[in-house]
Amino acid sequence: MLGLLYDTPADWAPRVLERPAELLLDHLFCERKAAAMAAHTARCHGDRFPVLRGKMADLAAEELEHARRVEGFLKEYPPITPVRGGNRYAQEIRRLWHRPGRDAFLDMLLVMSLIEARSAERFRLLADHARGSALGAFYEDLYASEVHHHALFVGLGADFFGEPAAARRLQEMRVAEAELTRSMPAAPRIHYL
Repeated sequence: MLGLLYDTPADWAPRVLERPAELLLDHLFCERKAAAMAAHTARCHGDRFPVLRGKMADLAAEELEHARRVEGFLKEYPPITPVRGGNRYAQEIRRLWHRPGRDAFLDMLLVMSLIEARSAERFRLLADHARGSALGAFYEDLYASEVHHHALFVGLGADFFGEPAAARRLQEMRVAEAELTRSMPAAPRIHYL
């Protein structure tokens, strides 16, 4: 369903949940960034593809709601200092859409689909490990949302650029995403190991 070519190791969820506040703070930044990217997508590409305006407005609202829910969980922990330097996973995977000779917008849609797919995989692991708790139920809800978001971006890529071109490029990007994910350092962050 998600098509990821690298499976997160089984020990990832219990390890990152040993430092829940750090994980949640990283998650908060991810949700805010996802909302900002949705708004950016509508603003920059809505004239070319008008259907994006409504879809991205809905997505941004949903991502901001997720951020509010993460903030609620964060209140249960002492404040922590954010990690500086940005999210290496996001920085590296975004480089995939800045390649000469390609339609950058198709690549952008597919990169966003991969980020959503990796998030879904991780949320599934967190939900399973924290089953029976409020945090486990939260990640269970988010898993379903991220699967939907992944499918949304893949579908938009296929609608706008044709199924064969989108599928071919997505497969190339899946290979790069798997290599990137495998190389991530261990840390209590959503996209790191």
